[in-house]
Amino acid sequence: MLKLLKYDLRRKRERILVCIVITLLIEIAMWVSSSGMNKELLAINLSGYAGLAVAFLFITFSSYFRNLKSYQRRLLPVTPLQTVLSPVLLAFVLLLIVIAIGLVHAGLYQLMYPMDFLPDNIVYVSFRCLLQIMYSVFFLMTMTMFSITAALSLRFKRRVWAGVALLTVLQNVTANLEKLIFNINYVGIDNSFTFVLYENKLRPASGVTIRYLDSNQWPLLFEFAIACLLIYGMTVLVKRRIEV
Repeated sequence: MLKLLKYDLRRKRERILVCIVITLLIEIAMWVSSSGMNKELLAINLSGYAGLAVAFLFITFSSYFRNLKSYQRRLLPVTPLQTVLSPVLLAFVLLLIVIAIGLVHAGLYQLMYPMDFLPDNIVYVSFRCLLQIMYSVFFLMTMTMFSITAALSLRFKRRVWAGVALLTVLQNVTANLEKLIFNINYVGIDNSFTFVLYENKLRPASGVTIRYLDSNQWPLLFEFAIACLLIYGMTVLVKRRIEV
């Protein structure tokens, strides 16, 4: 699987570098045009890195789409499970690159500006949010990749729209089931950014209130079970496609 990862990174490295350079230029422009460090600049910086992460996800999906259509890729001695999981690993590596760049950026801000407006436990909260985001990306990727795989297994011209319809159905059915059973929609997505910042005089000792799976772990296990079923379904479809 690592060989597949290296191959995909080498093939997509130019697009990856272009996305990184464009993001860094935008971040520098925002920093130069700002009057100083404040919440607004921080929000803009986070939006820029979120955009970079989304661009990387599109690169991952396009890579998976191309691999499924490529006849030469089907001749490689790799299992269907490796074909399915290598894009997920690629997405995690690219997201870790985004996080690393963001941490370097935050470190530079820490050296140049006072960060008194941030809560004392911002590191802990950020770590929790990043874990939730990584999980949400994994869950959404499994649904999107399953829709792509199912669409490519069809034999009619409008199969792209069939894949879009399938993705919409998967998202809505999963959300409604989770709402019906656990009274919550998409654990990771709904709560990835669910925290409250308090003013200095009003905030509790922790500085931040963050809510995520306080005591009920069943919604997370439910989503993970669905992701595993989708991965199994993809391996079956990929194997059938290779054998055709």
